Amino acid sequence: MALPKLDTPRYEMKVPSTGKKVVYRPYLVKEEKILMLALESSDETQMIRAIKDVISSCTEQGVDVEKMTMFDLEYIFMRLRGKSVGETTDVSIKCKSCETKNDTKVNLDSVVVNVPKESARKIKLTDAVGVIMKYPSVNEMLEIQSSDETEVNKLFDVIAACIDSVYSGDEIFDSGSQSAKEMKEFIESLNSNQFNKLKDFIQDMPAATIAVDFTCSSCNVHNQFDVKGLANFFS
Repeated sequence: MALPKLDTPRYEMKVPSTGKKVVYRPYLVKEEKILMLALESSDETQMIRAIKDVISSCTEQGVDVEKMTMFDLEYIFMRLRGKSVGETTDVSIKCKSCETKNDTKVNLDSVVVNVPKESARKIKLTDAVGVIMKYPSVNEMLEIQSSDETEVNKLFDVIAACIDSVYSGDEIFDSGSQSAKEMKEFIESLNSNQFNKLKDFIQDMPAATIAVDFTCSSCNVHNQFDVKGLANFFS
């Protein structure tokens, strides 16, 4: 006689970068084991790959794990985790006044991603020349971060990965049609002000965040933070 199969509930969410609705289920013990092994390794790359595998298994459609952005991955994982092991989790946050660590409960279902309007991706460099930016995929970021390049070269690589196209007047040059050397030369031809505009885009990229507020157990100062980053929610 075959063992009984347990019903698994289905939920719906929107992918932040596309707005598309996706049906998903909580992850099961077999997937939780993948996450536990990755956490045990203390290797960030392995953790992200494990999360990608779990997302691929737990979503039914609409998510291309090879092309999704880092903030999509963070958001989807937090929603999955909330439905799988509980909507609340404890995070340890330093008080902004005395720096005492406070264990604070956060609701994973309150995770948000604020994606700027499409127009924010257009950056004007001169009166005639500018770039249209994009958000790099998790795969692109992993490849760059795991390379043996210097931090400066990694920054240039991230900026290159974020350039979707370059325009000059009515002409549009798709970055995918340009060589890595051509993109590097273009970036190196910018002046400091122009380059900083591209850096600002990188630094201001969307992230999955959860608003947290607590009163410090040591100094009683009221704290408000936007908690972000997978490390806070992975375990």
